[in-house]
Amino acid sequence: MASALNGGTSKIKFCRILLCLLCLWTTAGAQQVLRWGADPSGGAPYVFTDPANPDRYIGYEKEMVDALAAAMGRRAEFVPSDWETLVSALQRKSFDVIVNGLEPTGDRARQILFSKPYYIFQLQLTVREDDNSINSLADCKNRVVGTLANTAASRLLEKEGIAIKSYADPVGAYRDLELKRIDAALFDVPAEAFYARPNRRLKPAGQPFTRGQYVIGLRQGDEALKAEVDAAIDKIIADGTLETILKKWGLWNQAQVEFQTPIRSGNQATSPVVEYTTTDVTFNWREALWRLTRAAAVTVLIALGSMVIAIVLGLPLAVGQWKGPAWVRALCTIYVEFFRGTPVLVQLLFLYFGLPVIGIAMPGWLTALVGLGLNYAAYESQVYRASLEAIPTGQWEAAYSLGMGPVLAFRRIILPQAFRIALPPMTNDFVSLFKDTSVAFAISVWELATAYRELANASGQFLLLGLAVSAFYLAMSLPMAHLARLLEQRLRNRAMERVVDTEAEATA
Repeated sequence: MASALNGGTSKIKFCRILLCLLCLWTTAGAQQVLRWGADPSGGAPYVFTDPANPDRYIGYEKEMVDALAAAMGRRAEFVPSDWETLVSALQRKSFDVIVNGLEPTGDRARQILFSKPYYIFQLQLTVREDDNSINSLADCKNRVVGTLANTAASRLLEKEGIAIKSYADPVGAYRDLELKRIDAALFDVPAEAFYARPNRRLKPAGQPFTRGQYVIGLRQGDEALKAEVDAAIDKIIADGTLETILKKWGLWNQAQVEFQTPIRSGNQATSPVVEYTTTDVTFNWREALWRLTRAAAVTVLIALGSMVIAIVLGLPLAVGQWKGPAWVRALCTIYVEFFRGTPVLVQLLFLYFGLPVIGIAMPGWLTALVGLGLNYAAYESQVYRASLEAIPTGQWEAAYSLGMGPVLAFRRIILPQAFRIALPPMTNDFVSLFKDTSVAFAISVWELATAYRELANASGQFLLLGLAVSAFYLAMSLPMAHLARLLEQRLRNRAMERVVDTEAEATA
């Protein structure tokens, strides 16, 4: 009995020890990971998908973070994110640090911590090869220049009073520059070196100018992690690891020599001060609301234009599927299934970047208007077809008995009744269309949702700006819903009057 108790006690102790070791191993494993966030979409040469092996990411910052993590005794883990939401994702603890060519701006300083700088960047203005009218930023007055939102480049353009077109990545900006949708593009040298310099249709306008710093972003309060990251940055600079990485990616230049030399010599106080610093900007609510109002006007324009296309094109599609010959029904069905079965975002990207290959290059707002119109026409056609099929056959027979032909019967008897049935779902689609205009951000259309993303990420005012944007959407959609209800009631009354008139004619 005593032997059994001793054996049981030994097993319990062993299990406790095993459990403690497991907990220690788990804790140690968690401490070994450095989770970093960046946007790999158009992120070369920072971090991007390896063309030769799409299952992995490459880039100079990818290699740098691996070296940093090793210096910290950790293992790097990449978390893909979106450029415009990097700061908010960091605050949500989606990852531990931001490493994505991050600049230490004043608005970001209110939300996150910054590490020591690890790279000195410069800006490069790019134009088309055949454009000799732009040789510097001063020549861009009354021109449109593309760049990323909330960057040193965008702030410099705003300061100089130059019109800006914001992009989610450099790819779209340089592509639009080729297609003459913008006059120039202003990006950091690393992006320019990868995307623009190999392109024979583009050329640099002058030499690189101004300087700024790339830093690592951390959550407020993560002082201990910041100390680790700062020490690791100094280490990979001092032992030449960072220099090797930058030379491999063609990013080593005189600015990096001037920046790293004092650190290697142990005299960081003599590190050069950058020529360009992004200063703090006080959030201006009046200006923000005005920008939201202008963006809302663009949203209304796109929604109204798209709905007109959807209505005009949807009715022939519905009639073709309903009463057309076999080949017409087949073509209409192919159209409907294609636009219903593929994402509208893919359709917009195809129209915006694909059609220029065959010589059709539309501006972004027109592309969004046409693309959404073509997409919604497929859905509207099914609403109309169902409404037409809901009209009893007796309505046709009654019209024929009055001597009407098929076209006149359709126009005077069938279509008005079908339209009254279709009006509620049409109204619902129209309200949905206001919200679906937000996908136009992918082709750099500055509509309401895009404006909210840019303003909120620049200021951190997600809640208040979100309420303001919601009020704008409601102000656009509620009057349309009310107008649709009034129209529905009016059509119902007119339909009743026509029924009475028809019965009177039949009696006579």
